[in-house]
Amino acid sequence: MMRQRLRCTPAHEPPLAVLRTDGRLTLRTAAQLRTALLKCLAEQPIGILVDAAGLTIGEDMSLTALMAASRHAAAWPGVPLLICAPSRDMRAALRRLGADRHLTLCTDLDHGRAMAVRRALPAQVRDRFPAAAASVPAARTLVSGACERWQLPVVVEPARLVTTELVTNAVRHAGTPIDLTVTRGRRYLHLAVRDYHQRRSRLTASEGRTERGGRGFLLVEAVSSSWGCTLLPDGKVTWASLHLTARSRI
Repeated sequence: MMRQRLRCTPAHEPPLAVLRTDGRLTLRTAAQLRTALLKCLAEQPIGILVDAAGLTIGEDMSLTALMAASRHAAAWPGVPLLICAPSRDMRAALRRLGADRHLTLCTDLDHGRAMAVRRALPAQVRDRFPAAAASVPAARTLVSGACERWQLPVVVEPARLVTTELVTNAVRHAGTPIDLTVTRGRRYLHLAVRDYHQRRSRLTASEGRTERGGRGFLLVEAVSSSWGCTLLPDGKVTWASLHLTARSRI
């Protein structure tokens, strides 16, 4: 009988994250894989390598866990997901789903390591702030400085506005240390605020109208190309992407 359990063992190999998988991937066990991938993503490596040598596929749709994780990684913080040593069946299933266009397939872990390291790294700054009101202007200063160094005058003001909302929300509702990451991609500036409380950030009109000191996530939605909230095993990341050439609509 084929194994029904799935084991996901993370290994931190700075600047990479490796996730070793062993067992059968089904619609039931796909949630385990997605959780493990998000935990790897929280370390913000330059790439996540999934060792699929011991992974078998129960049904094609179980691979949507990889596709969903890949979308999260691409949006925040621009981390590629590399599938190492996929079986012939897995390759065929990925092709049927069209997922091979979004995931990088490698012959083995060494191949994956080489491909990830060769990838041009985006410009990035990051810092940790306490859950205090003074962290909001400090985070804005960090973002402004990064935009100035990268010569991105068009996005300075939208980035400052979005940073204010994301950090203010984390200070008020999470009450934990806050990690801010600013990444310059090829077309977008990515802002990611990591906290350690599992209360999902939500878009609410009332928050923008009634809470003192902020206009809520309505503002984030208005000035961003996309935004979202990714829950992690020990907290969440609220992120937003700003197009490098798009002017603010506010």
